Amino acid sequence: MNFFKIVLSAIYPNRCVACGEIIPEEESLCEFCSEFIEVCDSSKLCIKCGSLKKNCFCNKRSFYFDGFVAPFLNDKIARKVVYSFKLNRKERYCRFLAERMAVTVKQCYDVDFDYVTYVPMKISTVFSRGFNQSYLLAKELSKSLDIPLGFRFLKCVKNNKPQHELSGKERFENVKGMYSSVDLPSGANILLVDDIKTTGATLNECAKELYKSGAGSVYCVAALLSDKKKGK
Repeated sequence: MNFFKIVLSAIYPNRCVACGEIIPEEESLCEFCSEFIEVCDSSKLCIKCGSLKKNCFCNKRSFYFDGFVAPFLNDKIARKVVYSFKLNRKERYCRFLAERMAVTVKQCYDVDFDYVTYVPMKISTVFSRGFNQSYLLAKELSKSLDIPLGFRFLKCVKNNKPQHELSGKERFENVKGMYSSVDLPSGANILLVDDIKTTGATLNECAKELYKSGAGSVYCVAALLSDKKKGK
């Protein structure tokens, strides 16, 4: 087995998930990317909306979810990893992101979660892309945290405009009525997963539906926090 591993590593060497540089087998990032990837400092985030404290707008909008965390800011290195995963379904990238998300959840949330679930996609988008990246992240996160995966607690019931084309205020309007929650055990503590969060419009609408369906609490985690006026 060792011989075959050596042969495989020679043919398919382990590479940095961000830049592609060859790195030791047990690593995910090269030294450069590991040093310069922008990690979220939880002490600088609002514990409610998850935005940087200097940009917090809890006083301007009510949020249904109970908290938000993310391991990375949406910088060049982390963004490259996420979009490589989203566009190419690279499972190794998914595992890397989910592992970092799991560490962040353990560090920031003192909650006994009953289920991990995820933001659903429009059926047309799933067919065109071939997968839902939030589902794949939730699946890996479920394994890492040893928490059951709530496979279809949420579903997308309406088509809408692409969120990235809209302003922050428009995004909250755009997702209204877009999701519904089904088959949710009453009083369950839910960890809700998405890939990127900015304004929190999508997560907020999903959390509202989960509460309507009987959730006891809804906490959120994403791979990236994109802390801008426009966002998800």
